Amino acid sequence: MPLRLLVIVAFWIGLAVSSHAQDETLPDEPIVFGVRPGVRFLTPTSAEIRWETTIAGPAAVAFGPTRRLGRVIASPSSGTSHRVVVDDLIPGQTYWYRFGLNQGGKRSFSSFYQLEGGMNYTPPVVETSEVPAGAEEAIKRLVQPGGYAVVWGDVPPSWCEAIAAGTSMTVVAAVDDSDVLNRLRKRWYADRTYGIRLTAQLKQDVPHAIANVVVVRGNQVNDVAGLLSPMGQIIKLGSGDEVAESKNDEYAWQTINPDVHFGRRAAPELAAWGHQYGSSGNASYSGEMLGGVDDTADLEVRWIGRPGADFGIDRNPRMPAPLAVGGRLFHQGMNRMIALDAFNGAVLWSLEIPDLRRVNIPRDCGNWCADDSHVYAAVKDRLWVIDAASGEMIRTMLLPEEYEGNSEWGYVAVTEHRVVGTVMKPGSGYSGFWDKAAWYDGKDDAATAKVCGNAIVGYDKQYGSIDWQRDADAIVHSTITISGNHVYFVEVDDPSLKQASSGKLLNRQIWSAASIVCLDLDSGEERWKAKVPAQDHETLISFGIADDDQFILQTSGKNEFHFVALDAASGKPRWQQSVQWPEDHHSAHIQHAVLMNGQIFVQPHILSADDGRVVKSGTLGKRRGCATPIGAGNSIIYRGGTGPLSLWSLQDEKPSEFTRLRPSCWLSTIPAQGMLFSPEGGGGCSCGGWMETSIGFAPVLPLGEER
Repeated sequence: MPLRLLVIVAFWIGLAVSSHAQDETLPDEPIVFGVRPGVRFLTPTSAEIRWETTIAGPAAVAFGPTRRLGRVIASPSSGTSHRVVVDDLIPGQTYWYRFGLNQGGKRSFSSFYQLEGGMNYTPPVVETSEVPAGAEEAIKRLVQPGGYAVVWGDVPPSWCEAIAAGTSMTVVAAVDDSDVLNRLRKRWYADRTYGIRLTAQLKQDVPHAIANVVVVRGNQVNDVAGLLSPMGQIIKLGSGDEVAESKNDEYAWQTINPDVHFGRRAAPELAAWGHQYGSSGNASYSGEMLGGVDDTADLEVRWIGRPGADFGIDRNPRMPAPLAVGGRLFHQGMNRMIALDAFNGAVLWSLEIPDLRRVNIPRDCGNWCADDSHVYAAVKDRLWVIDAASGEMIRTMLLPEEYEGNSEWGYVAVTEHRVVGTVMKPGSGYSGFWDKAAWYDGKDDAATAKVCGNAIVGYDKQYGSIDWQRDADAIVHSTITISGNHVYFVEVDDPSLKQASSGKLLNRQIWSAASIVCLDLDSGEERWKAKVPAQDHETLISFGIADDDQFILQTSGKNEFHFVALDAASGKPRWQQSVQWPEDHHSAHIQHAVLMNGQIFVQPHILSADDGRVVKSGTLGKRRGCATPIGAGNSIIYRGGTGPLSLWSLQDEKPSEFTRLRPSCWLSTIPAQGMLFSPEGGGGCSCGGWMETSIGFAPVLPLGEER
């Protein structure tokens, strides 16, 4: 029997026998992962599973609809990096799976994991034998393989079928008359491709600004400009006089062949929500003004749909915020993440990552961030660098060598040239999400202990190499802030903390020896260090917020919010201020303040960011229910009235509501990319009949004005 087959048989016997054991006690060693497992759905019936081990050897994954498993797939690699594709999955079926490794006859096994087929949103596969000349080359130039394509007018249907076969897009044939419409529908219905992948509509029924790509005759380019999303592209067909008639010169054109030309517009400057509180400056404001809108009546639904409530954890454990960058919206759920097209809501990709979960973000930090091309996600001891367009993991970034194998990745931020992260002790982050204790709204130590790192590291963004490193006794994650070329954080000088088993520290372990530190982003050198003013030992939250001029430390305790501002250049005190909480429950006492337009907003107060004076109190609307405020230029987004998502107009000083739309208990609604996104975060809430769906809103434009 060939060695490879013997290995597979050994895995089968080992995995099958151990799977039947009621107590799951194994005679062999557990697998030590180099990179934790991740699953990327490829088609409705297939998925890619990737993992890395710390030692080389033949590896396999066993899976099945129960813990008895039933099927084993051997990795083609005998090294440490493994990738297998599981096919013949039943759509919607939940599967169990686990890993095995063989090194010199010694077997190692992982624990069991679950793969939820109901979270597989990939569209059906379409095949075609007729591919028009130039179609394959044009498809390769698309910014992303998912979204919506519109094929306009009398362009041959073969273009529709080629795009559907070469991408995961929904392709809309936009035609002039009902006879052509019916012919196309009958043709694709007979081929069993009509619906999700191929559809036909009359031109006037195609929604505005929906298309990621439009295929059009050269003399009709001007007719389709309104169909394109802000990141949309054009495939122009025709030659000679037909192309010359196109007078639209806002596109940069590439000629694929004499009859096919590919065009794209300059990328628009859109506000990005790339970090937990917008930017790495933690302002809870991205610069997005929503076109000046300050009333929900002036926002229209641009898309509605996935994901729904099953995707996430119950609303209360205060999960990481969504991200919106580069025309894409990223959202976290229960050990999973999903990417949607920001402008039409199309699902681009989704990943199942069993070790992703992080909760109680007010006492920690987000576990991911994003830029135009990548998502950066902290998964145990590695930072995953994920392609934003496809969901493929490109590479991982390592902790400093002395921390490998005994630490986890904590904080993460990305700048133009750098990734900044922290090292934390294993198990320091919060992960509990069930029962009242996991509401994280209380004032006791169990809910308010702050997660801290013991080193902060600056990486070269392109190559992943370490440029600088600062070790510390403790660095409070929720205070780490990057603005301009400055990195700020609260650092605790107490050598005894190095012996602590966890980086989850109580207030009495932090504030007696705490300082605010400012580092140079490029070199990691200390610019200044200042003692933190005396803090209450019942401090509930500690947030860092910064702009070009100052770093602001926000804390909360004894019925008040406290603010301390230090000069960005020198670290010298600028101002201090304390204001009353509105209540001591349902997030009112742990709000993250908004820094916007030279003012600080924390309900029910507005403070001057320049000197800390109270501009107004008793404002920003009557709040109800858990959440934290968000800035949108002319309004503050919050939960008000009877509990739905609301906008408080700063000009008119009155609220407006989205009835039956609810955010999570922390931050799940974000203004960015010219839109307002509310991916579902309210599932499981007992305080109302919420819609439990994801929605993208866009400002309603004045009549005759084009987006």
